[in-house]
Amino acid sequence: MIHTITIKTQDEKEFEQIKGLAQSLGVLFEESHKSHLSKEEQMQLLNQLHWEGDETGDELNAMIYGARQSSSRNVEF
Repeated sequence: MIHTITIKTQDEKEFEQIKGLAQSLGVLFEESHKSHLSKEEQMQLLNQLHWEGDETGDELNAMIYGARQSSSRNVEF
C-alpha cells in the first residue's frame, strides 16, 4: 500500500531539508516545482499574446454564438 503526503515549502532551504529527510529515511519520494506568477507577471504574459487569423473579432463572436445550443429541446423520457 502506498501512502502519500504533500508538503509545500516556501523556499529552497526548507525543500532541501525535507528532501534530505526523505532520502535519509530511505522512502520513495517525488518532487515537483511550480512557480506562481504575480498579477503583474500574468498581465505581461497576456500582453505578449498575438492573434492573427482570417476572421475578425466580430466574425469569431458570431461563430461562437451561432454554435451555441442553448435553446430548449424536446426530450422524451
